[in-house]
Amino acid sequence: MAKIHLLDNETINKIAAGEVIESPKSIVKELVENSIDAKADEIIVEIKNGGKSLVRISDNGKGINKDEVEDAFRRHCTSKIESSDDLNSLFTLGFRGEALASIAAVAHVEVITRTANDDYGIKMSIEGGEIKLKEDVGCPVGTTITVTELFYNVPARKKFLKSDASESGGVNEVVVSLALSKQNISFKYVNNGSVAFRTPKTTNLLNTISSLYDKDLYNSLLKVEYEENNIKINGYTTNLNYYRGNRKQQVVFVNDRFIKHKRINYFIEAAYNTLLPKNKYPACFLKIEIDPWLVDVNVHPAKTEVRFQNEEFILNEVKRAIYKSLNSKSIMKEVTNDIYLREEHRATKEPSNNFSVFERINKDKTSLYDGTDYSDSSNYDNIKFKEVSFTDNNTVDIFENAIEEESSNHKYADLYHMDIFEENDHKQLDYAEDEISINTPMQHTFLEHEEQIEQKIPELVVVGIVMDTYIICENPEKNQMFMIDQHAAHERINYEKFLGQYNKNQIIRQELLVPEVVNLSYDDFCTASNNMEIFENLGFSVENFGINAILINNVPTIFVDSNIKDVFFTILDSLKDSGKSNLNLLLDKIIKNACVKSVKAGDRLHISEVRALLDNLKQTENPYTCPHGRPVIIKMTKYEIEKMFERIQS
Repeated sequence: MAKIHLLDNETINKIAAGEVIESPKSIVKELVENSIDAKADEIIVEIKNGGKSLVRISDNGKGINKDEVEDAFRRHCTSKIESSDDLNSLFTLGFRGEALASIAAVAHVEVITRTANDDYGIKMSIEGGEIKLKEDVGCPVGTTITVTELFYNVPARKKFLKSDASESGGVNEVVVSLALSKQNISFKYVNNGSVAFRTPKTTNLLNTISSLYDKDLYNSLLKVEYEENNIKINGYTTNLNYYRGNRKQQVVFVNDRFIKHKRINYFIEAAYNTLLPKNKYPACFLKIEIDPWLVDVNVHPAKTEVRFQNEEFILNEVKRAIYKSLNSKSIMKEVTNDIYLREEHRATKEPSNNFSVFERINKDKTSLYDGTDYSDSSNYDNIKFKEVSFTDNNTVDIFENAIEEESSNHKYADLYHMDIFEENDHKQLDYAEDEISINTPMQHTFLEHEEQIEQKIPELVVVGIVMDTYIICENPEKNQMFMIDQHAAHERINYEKFLGQYNKNQIIRQELLVPEVVNLSYDDFCTASNNMEIFENLGFSVENFGINAILINNVPTIFVDSNIKDVFFTILDSLKDSGKSNLNLLLDKIIKNACVKSVKAGDRLHISEVRALLDNLKQTENPYTCPHGRPVIIKMTKYEIEKMFERIQS
């Protein structure tokens, strides 16, 4: 058996380096954070071959005193804290005193630095933790640190480095996040000799975002301003016109420190519940300011993970801030000429005009943010209906490219006369007349705390219906056209109706004329028997009916015309999959069943049904999307339509 012994300093430093320095992006993060702590307002980041060959960070900060340069590269030497008490009130990004020592232990490092009090600077070279050169040198005030030959003495770590492109992507992510955290600092990022991007020195986060991201994201931003309960949350989040397939564009800072916190991401997305399609995520840039005593940043050597005191409270405040922003302006999906052109590009297979962050640096930029204010939208309490007739049955194709996410199997559609609404040829709808609210613990929408938007969509004049699916409306001024998906609209109404009844514990039930007997396996029977209370809360009256069978006597009225067994098994399977008797986990399944009774695409509606549909849509919390995140209503302006017909030359 081996004896217990003390490791030598070289081994200790390499082990410590393994915790702090995982890849080139770790080096960039640690060195740039040091530059920020040194009060630099201009930082240049250079890398080659993904940072494996070269990482160089230059800044115009305070610099390092000559007699402190060697100490800076010793483990646990720092100028940022004096004692453990300081860990509870950190205002710097670095504090552990490990980064420089860890980098020097596994790479060749050269540092050139000078303070404002010195006439000349100092240059020092370190290889594997040993000082090889130290001499005076002429240089500007600030610090430049160059790192080469990463992991030259740790081949086991070096072989696990990823490709140049992958490592470069990691560095890009770090530099972008740091640039967003400090918009008052100008960043210049050079990758393999080419300037990838520059950010301006500014007081406005929007200017930094515009230099880093594409126009579509920029134009979709909604401002987040929230301050309650000693928590301040500022930044931007995207409206319904922009979403991505991953969370990489969700950037969160706590006291100007970039963090990765999965639960914060989940609560951000919870504020968008039912607003976006499944597996689509918003982009957001949030800066959370809280008392340093309430957050522990000394959790991980990389300092990207934090712990909060009273975490649930803080996460709900984040959700509340996003929700307030989403409800501060109209978030109706709007068809623009850009969308039309994108569809045209797809059809003709012409290359699009989307530039990467590296290509856009050389493009002339114009102002991207139009700051559109929707506060002048008119309330549509008085929906008007107008009889429209046509002299022939000519088809029209003006909406073919205007619908971004919905497509049809038919290239053309008849624009029906309003006299298609015959009393003997319609499907009666079951609507509740009372106003629907989803002020629910399940959704945490906080409506009781927020001032709601009074005018979500303007006054509508119904013009007609195309494809037996889309209700065409215009505003009284005749300069905006709206297309409403009748199925998506009814789906939204049914969803909020059921959810509102559930959260008020007032689900309207209907007794079945013939009770439904459901035979089950032993496993399913046990699950159902153990969760009778959940079925009762959802409006289903369920009781045991002999061996491995249950009897359903009452169901929510919204499911009366549905296949009762299918609905029952959907809930039962959800309970088994979740492993918990948690109603929140059933929400997605319930949403999908809520549309079973909805008006379908292709159903012809009577004028009274259209009136009821729009009137009930008006009462919903979110008239913009169905529960699955698809658009309910799409707006096209007269200007955009005339551009499509080339009546206006842009």
